[in-house]
Amino acid sequence: MANRQQTIMGVIAGIIVVAGGGWLVFSHRHAAPATGPISKVHTVSTPKSSTGGPTSAPLMMPVSGKLMSSFGWQYSGALNEWYYNPGITIAAQANQPVRAAWSGTVTQVTQEPHMGLTVTVADGDGFETVYGHLGKATVKAGDQVQQGQAIGTVGGSSLYSRQAGPHLDFQVYHGATATNPMNYLHPSS
Repeated sequence: MANRQQTIMGVIAGIIVVAGGGWLVFSHRHAAPATGPISKVHTVSTPKSSTGGPTSAPLMMPVSGKLMSSFGWQYSGALNEWYYNPGITIAAQANQPVRAAWSGTVTQVTQEPHMGLTVTVADGDGFETVYGHLGKATVKAGDQVQQGQAIGTVGGSSLYSRQAGPHLDFQVYHGATATNPMNYLHPSS
């Protein structure tokens, strides 16, 4: 499921053309990127778990760093375009360990054009976490990981990356729907 299909086909003069013929109009207003230390986030909302599985625990931030891009629609002044970020982007030191945000099973370790080396973990209760732009992966498909266990290291940008320098793209999916990782964080993350 890490190979998500983007439904956006293009942005033309403020109109988003969506697969299936739909469209949405918006203004080209500059949105300031979310910045600041991630350790200051105090939102806690854990996904409901009827089984007491791994997602019944709050999400752990996978890496220490600076939040460079938040979840949802973003405007890139450098590229003069709008884009949808299905997760968050965290600037971090190269080769810093990336840790599993929840316990689960590694389902894929792949090389993606837009996210570079990527690890996907099935966390239970229909949730998946995706870690992109890794320098190296220290796990393989089928491995069981515990929350906080190192799964790889921070790498650099990929060819199509919107963020320069070493960083982690971190995404949380419930089924096929991207959800904001910040909604599940433990207050100490």
